Amino acid sequence: MKSFTRLTTSDPADLVFGSCPAPVAVTPEITVGGGEVLPEVNYMLPHGFEVAETALDKTIALYRTMAQGVLQRAEDLGVPRLVIEIELVFELTLNPTWGERVIQVTREVIEDYKAKGVHAALRTTVADIRDRVRPPRNRTSKETGLVLETFDRCAPYSDILAIESTGGKEVSDGAILSCDIGGVIFALGVLGSQDMAFLWPRIVDIAHAHGKVAGGDAACGFANTAMQLARKRMISSTFAAVVRAVGAARSLCAMEAGAVGPDKDCAYEGPILKAITGIPIAMEGKSAACAHSSHIGNVAMACADLWSNESVPYAQLFGGYTPETSLEELWYDCKLLNTAREKGEAEAVAGLLTESDVTTSAEALVLSPMAAIRIGQAIVDAQENYATRAYRAAREAVALLREATESGRLRLGPMEAPWLDIIEGGLDEFGGLDGKVLDHYVKQYEKEFVPAEYGVE
Repeated sequence: MKSFTRLTTSDPADLVFGSCPAPVAVTPEITVGGGEVLPEVNYMLPHGFEVAETALDKTIALYRTMAQGVLQRAEDLGVPRLVIEIELVFELTLNPTWGERVIQVTREVIEDYKAKGVHAALRTTVADIRDRVRPPRNRTSKETGLVLETFDRCAPYSDILAIESTGGKEVSDGAILSCDIGGVIFALGVLGSQDMAFLWPRIVDIAHAHGKVAGGDAACGFANTAMQLARKRMISSTFAAVVRAVGAARSLCAMEAGAVGPDKDCAYEGPILKAITGIPIAMEGKSAACAHSSHIGNVAMACADLWSNESVPYAQLFGGYTPETSLEELWYDCKLLNTAREKGEAEAVAGLLTESDVTTSAEALVLSPMAAIRIGQAIVDAQENYATRAYRAAREAVALLREATESGRLRLGPMEAPWLDIIEGGLDEFGGLDGKVLDHYVKQYEKEFVPAEYGVE
């Protein structure tokens, strides 16, 4: 496992869209992070479509049609390079040969359009089906074997391999709902990190065996769960912002295991990972409103190397079917960013994107380049263990939010303002446990998870 003991990027002006210290050639024609922002379009089957053996041929045909629509729109618009992401749904991982057929047919369409001058890379994101039964057996279940088999079967037709792993989610769900910051740190900083340290070396080995790129993970099941609960006013948005910082400490484990990016878009921790490791990152924001609402539509674009729509189900619109219309929206965003780079205005545009969001959203503020660098520094300074770096990330996020509110830069509503003290009190309690963190939280959440499946017995 690698160890990141210092930041790769420490100046906010250098943490900008379209470039990174460690760009990745995902195909001979496509390099991510090498000087331009590329669209990454993600699509899925229509709402209500049931993936089953009796409908498998129709499923494959739909994926072929969706890929053709996207690449035809790319040819029409003159999009020279893009990334297609296929997030395999549960059934396509539970049955690895089904997932393989979907990725294979997408590759066939990509090759057809390559001859027409449209170059597309294919990211395969395997579904983490290991929490199919709770408490999950993340290391020993048959589902674990199916996840890895799906990676191995899909790798020959893919360019980038990724997953949104869910280790620790069985604990974090309850901890987030009760706004237990110590429980969140335990779930992500201990269980989630331990799980990634188990899972990601295996994914990296599969990628290397097939000559493919091990991309990255996303704390989507944690940070975006918190964001959506906050949007529904079920928990504090300030609390959700701190969860996002903790998620970055967890997702770093993929890079430590050998993942090189581009990371996954949907948990937004990319700017922090980019500051630490220098990898290219995928982000989503305003052009992902088709998938979910958020308060971080612009700031997310400030550091992006791939710009994603998150995911959209196949449906007819006036402008065409949703995958191709999403690509067009992404492409115009990318053209603007790339023109800003060409004109020497990237730093100014990134600054405007950031400032348009950070004064009204705690979640946006922790994703600003300055905040990403400070949270990243807190993570790399904590070398003791996974729990400590997650704890330090949370501490730094609270410090950033407090400074911003006291200076008047961030305006928190009357229901949100008290949460800084509440979260800080929870962090004090966690810090006071010293070497008894495991004993305390294993006992508190003993009915929710199986310690042996995380190596924390």
